[in-house]
Amino acid sequence: MFTRYIKFDTFTPAAEKGLPVTRVISRMTLQQILAKAVGDEIILNESNVIDFKDHGDKVSVVLENGQCYAGDLLIGADGIWSKVRKNLFGPQEAIYSGYTCYTGIADFVPADIESVGYRVFLGHKQYFVSSDVGAGKMQWYAFHKEPAGGVDGPEGKKERLLKIFEGWCDNVVDLILATDEEAILRRDIYDRTPIFTWGRGRVTLLGDSVHAMQPNLGQGGCMAIEDGYQLAVELEKACKKSNESKTPIDIVSALKSYERARRLRVAVIHGLARSAAVMASTYKAYLGVGLGPLSFLTKFRIPHPGRVGGRFFIDLAMPLMLSWVLGGNSSKLEGRSPCCKLSDKASDNLRTWFRDDDALERAMNGEWFLVPSGSENVVSQPIYLSVSHENEPYLIGSESHEDFSRTSIVIPSAQVSKMHARISYKDGAFYLIDLQSEHGTYVTDNEGRRYRVSSNFPARFRPSDTIEFGSDKKAIFRVKVIGTPPNNNSERKEAGEILQAV
Repeated sequence: MFTRYIKFDTFTPAAEKGLPVTRVISRMTLQQILAKAVGDEIILNESNVIDFKDHGDKVSVVLENGQCYAGDLLIGADGIWSKVRKNLFGPQEAIYSGYTCYTGIADFVPADIESVGYRVFLGHKQYFVSSDVGAGKMQWYAFHKEPAGGVDGPEGKKERLLKIFEGWCDNVVDLILATDEEAILRRDIYDRTPIFTWGRGRVTLLGDSVHAMQPNLGQGGCMAIEDGYQLAVELEKACKKSNESKTPIDIVSALKSYERARRLRVAVIHGLARSAAVMASTYKAYLGVGLGPLSFLTKFRIPHPGRVGGRFFIDLAMPLMLSWVLGGNSSKLEGRSPCCKLSDKASDNLRTWFRDDDALERAMNGEWFLVPSGSENVVSQPIYLSVSHENEPYLIGSESHEDFSRTSIVIPSAQVSKMHARISYKDGAFYLIDLQSEHGTYVTDNEGRRYRVSSNFPARFRPSDTIEFGSDKKAIFRVKVIGTPPNNNSERKEAGEILQAV
């Protein structure tokens, strides 16, 4: 179960600066694009640098395989465990965040893919992030507080994740279920405190080798790309100056200029990433969460003061932070015309969804199901609710009715009346009304509140809600919405697993 804590707008900061609207891309896909642009003949795999020497007018390197090369400069972009950094500044320990992270990519299209592309689900000492990376795929990260060095057994990662996130909303559980075991990776999360000096002479660092940061803002790879852009700018300036003055290219000064231009921005974003990690990992929805003997307080659903205060702070700070982070180095893009703005129609929709939770929910486009829940249920198969039956309500009862031949749903339970309840669809939402049944109809919403449905007023139900026909636990259903109907056998199997996972 979940309730929306806060929404953040990634459209406006980019559109106002004439920059491409923020998108998320799979790191593997991006690597393939960049590698293709560089060319296979340039890239040498399995060629880690283990030693180097700055000769003043050139740099020579020794690779792990024993080969030696020389060049004008050396850029250590070899990650958080950089050997170039170690050779420059000596051994320095990375800092463990306290969290391990599982990550995976699944062929999965959520029902609200057109309106929501990035989500963060918060819990006590654990949280989950999902993002649309295009081509019908979702990438996700699951964080869990535990000591470093943990190892899962064979075929054990998916099983452990389902236990860790048991009881979480469908958005989380469905994504885990849709991911193949072999597509799930695990790593402990470390970062490094930014340093003032990035290099010496003709050698400098780039990306995680100098400012490895926690992934909570999704900015680690972005900062490395910005580093590369700034480095290219400074080297180009040095080349132009050399051509004009007829003097050798001043590599050392160009590298120093690159470091000066990048230090402050990456240090601030590094700090923001750590702050985001603290906020995500210490989130508590209600009083009593994590308090042991006082955990009974959670049943009263009293909002935790930190949740209220955090929401107020985020409302104020998030727009400023996004504008600065997502705006990038827009002031340095002289001569670049505004580009990649969304159409006026799309822009209007985004702003409406950002302001209006109800409009955001009604924009959902998927297949609705009532999935049997509980071991004593008299129904074994999911019940499909078609959104095309706006003028034909569904009738739920213990026997079929000729007047509702296409939309009669039979539930053979002792506490289900002959004409028990009616489900109707209107303006993007489903509604339930009780037909004065003897044992009642009940809905439990996303926040765990259970109420009896009136026979006079339609009750709207939403994804992840639970509906009970009668009170004997024999006819309990979980409301699920699946984004796209399955097109092949593997997708049908995957959809079947998701529908049965209640």
